[in-house]
Amino acid sequence: MTEHNKTYVLLDKNNKEDYTSTVTDDIWLYDINEQNIRNNFAEPTHKNSVKGYVQSYEYFQDLITEIRSAEKEIYITGWQVNWDAKLTPDLRLIDVLLEVVQKNKNLQIFILPWRHQYPMNTGDHETMIVLRNYINEYIGREAIAVRSHQSLNDESSPVTTRFYSHHQKSIIIDKKIAFVGGIDLAYGRYSHGYDLDPKADNRQVLNRYNPCVVLMGDAKKKLSLTFDPTDRSFSSLKLYKHLQDQVFIKKLAQPTKVTLADNQPIMPWQDIHVKIEGKAVFDLAINFILRWNQAENKNEHSKNVTYNNRSQNWPPTNQDVNFPPENVSDECLHRKIPLPTQENYDDISDTGNISVQILRSASKSMRVNEAQVVLHDAVNDILSGKEGVKNRPPNVENNVKFTNQPQSDIYQVMLKLIKKAKRYIYIENQFFISDYGQPFAGLSKLSKPAETENGLTPFLTRLLSFSGDELPENQIVQALSDKIANVIFAYQPQPFHIYITIPVHPEGMLSEGAIITQTHHTRQTISFGTDSLLNRIRKHLWVYQQLNNDKVPRKQWNKLRPTYYDKMGDEYKTVPLEECAKYVTLLNLRSWTQLGDRSVTEQIYVHSKLTIVDDLYVLVGSANINDRSLLGDRDSELAALIVDNDAQTIQCPERGIEIPVRKFAYQLRKKICQGLYGEGLEQAIKVPELASSVKAIQSRAKANTDIFESVFPFIPRNYFKEKVGMDVTVEFASIWPALDYKKLEKRNSEKWQEIKARTEKNKGQYPKYESVPIDDIEELAKDNMAYYYFKHELLMPFNTVFWQNYTINQPSELQKVKGYITLVPIHWTEGENNAIPYHIRLVT
Repeated sequence: MTEHNKTYVLLDKNNKEDYTSTVTDDIWLYDINEQNIRNNFAEPTHKNSVKGYVQSYEYFQDLITEIRSAEKEIYITGWQVNWDAKLTPDLRLIDVLLEVVQKNKNLQIFILPWRHQYPMNTGDHETMIVLRNYINEYIGREAIAVRSHQSLNDESSPVTTRFYSHHQKSIIIDKKIAFVGGIDLAYGRYSHGYDLDPKADNRQVLNRYNPCVVLMGDAKKKLSLTFDPTDRSFSSLKLYKHLQDQVFIKKLAQPTKVTLADNQPIMPWQDIHVKIEGKAVFDLAINFILRWNQAENKNEHSKNVTYNNRSQNWPPTNQDVNFPPENVSDECLHRKIPLPTQENYDDISDTGNISVQILRSASKSMRVNEAQVVLHDAVNDILSGKEGVKNRPPNVENNVKFTNQPQSDIYQVMLKLIKKAKRYIYIENQFFISDYGQPFAGLSKLSKPAETENGLTPFLTRLLSFSGDELPENQIVQALSDKIANVIFAYQPQPFHIYITIPVHPEGMLSEGAIITQTHHTRQTISFGTDSLLNRIRKHLWVYQQLNNDKVPRKQWNKLRPTYYDKMGDEYKTVPLEECAKYVTLLNLRSWTQLGDRSVTEQIYVHSKLTIVDDLYVLVGSANINDRSLLGDRDSELAALIVDNDAQTIQCPERGIEIPVRKFAYQLRKKICQGLYGEGLEQAIKVPELASSVKAIQSRAKANTDIFESVFPFIPRNYFKEKVGMDVTVEFASIWPALDYKKLEKRNSEKWQEIKARTEKNKGQYPKYESVPIDDIEELAKDNMAYYYFKHELLMPFNTVFWQNYTINQPSELQKVKGYITLVPIHWTEGENNAIPYHIRLVT
């Protein structure tokens, strides 16, 4: 047995001494293919130290400290890297980077954002110009190299190449310290608590971030650059001292036409990141270097284009995000990083007692390209007499062998963790989309909200693809429900519970087609699909009821269960969805504040990619629970599996035992939950699987939900309620909760009658139109009236009229809210088909 299989086994409360034993059920991933090549990215490493961060504030503080201490090199990669992103109330990213390259003349910084393509815009073009050109000019040397590169997914259609992305987020300093997780150096990520005030912490322009609402404020031009860095005229500022001053002295921000108003809420960010010191940093460095070198190999600027004499492809457009301005040298553009050697690995000191395995999602195309670049460099080394190839450690060698498989490490480990769980599973994730069987959303016809966005764009995303209709295929939901089935039918049931915290809806306005569609697939995964999480649990509960009703001895349950599933049909639907709450708690996060005479609310955006199991194992990184992140052949991802070898025990009088936990996992989960759940739930947080703990947490979330729904009629909810006289009619809420279908139909019918009356009155004035029976255009006219209502009159945050008429002011009621948790509305959009026909792989 290797060292990482050792753990502390703690007996009962009467045991006087702990002892070391050996774990036989290994948690680590060893994915060996048929050619005896290791398919997973890295081996586990040991004796690391790891620090966890909840939100970005403390992370950014430590990041700044470590960047300032850098001696040789800094590697930065992200899905989005914004040059003027806020790291503290007074520091932008550019300020920190300029400071350290001015102080340390030998420091080299390499920055690698994803190269976006229309219609996405992550600002990588501006990042290349400002962080590379402007800083290097300002200090008089080329200290910073910036590249971006497009997705290398295995479908490689024009559509997937445009939308699939490099999604990793990591920063590595001197190959000794690394930060990895879910937090980009980007707009909106700076969060210091969950305050909604856009003026807090000196937020300005794009750092006032809320993509869920229509922007209503003035960009305040004095805070923004008076020029656009993406304009090729300003790729160099050598001749513009006054413009240099705007960037470096006045510290202005990216220009924009509009931003949040002072009385609109920002969207707080919930995210998890970790700092790692030790040999696991070596694997993170390998990942960055492989990506950096192959990015140069694939980028447009490496194709034989001569820009200095502007002989080809000139002038570049704003979409040509890789054009090299004339002031940037060829060396800067083509700078490669040598792969680390065995000596580099040996030089990394042991720093703690935590085991870490670095995991990736990486397409076959990406891996092949990495291997090609390494092979090319190895041949050059041999021809030039270098010995670099001989010094490459196994973790480098294993990742440069040609393979015909993508890496899906994170997915495989997540399935292992779910299977291994004994007490609880805690998940925070930006997405929750998994194989849900067949969708069920009522009639096949699209809902009226979905129809407003069902235009040319969805059709174009599917035009050149043969896989646009394929439904999600990852098995996370099945694994979770199988785990719950094991608990339900266990011969000796033990307390067990699953907690899942997700966003209210994906980042963006609920009027946007992609957001509507992603919400639809999330709702199918949670509630409505034939094999959704809750429907799978309902099926298990129905079988459980039948076994009890038939008085089958419990020891025979697992043997006889299949016969009950076979005859079940749709009978499981007699089990209310709410019955599943015994086994799974589904949470959203929401905050509120008072801005002047307005009580405002916004979701706390869950961007985390975190799984904690039994206070023993932690999986944290960049991978969402969807096919794009997990299957390996689409978005690239990066994560760390963390197992602390220091143990402690948790007293549990209710069970009469001491529960063994690992310190890092326990302390991280406790810190997260204490920050989100509010005061008074300390015991529930301590042992979350107990029935009493579940009840306390769900009761808090339900009370908060009821308060928010009573004050804010526009937030997602289970039911739309309408009072008619003394009666209250209840219907399932639309994806736009303020939408009253009955009132809309009545309004449109009344307007249509007015149109018909005017038409009859003016009959004879327009004879060429009177050959079309007026009733034939009734449906089209009503659709047009509804469309206008949705866009200009409906009181939802994505409409200007909403903010122009905002009068909600109930601080006394909202002060009763405790913490930030609310219940996921499991009936929201029930019976409403919001499946806008986008290429399904792109949104799942």
